[in-house]
Amino acid sequence: MSDKPGVFVKGDARINRKGRPKDFDALRELAKQIAAEPVMIGDKKLTVVEAILRQWAQSKNAILQKGFLEIAYGKVPDEAINENIGEIVLRIVRENKNGEL
Repeated sequence: MSDKPGVFVKGDARINRKGRPKDFDALRELAKQIAAEPVMIGDKKLTVVEAILRQWAQSKNAILQKGFLEIAYGKVPDEAINENIGEIVLRIVRENKNGEL
């Protein structure tokens, strides 16, 4: 091991001999293998992906909830486009001290 942090020398145990996945497809395959692995949550045997989805579905984090819904029902459109919608008018009505409009 070298005296300098981040510098590798021959035989350094920190060196990743397998290397990173060569392309995204290899990374995706690895993720699928991990997702299919069984885990115990309490007394239930689930897959990793099922445990994640159940956690997302019950989360109070809106980003995780949205992610769950998009996986279940499809991506939410970035823009809601409706050609029949015209101008939106907002009317604010205030009461005076006597309760009159």
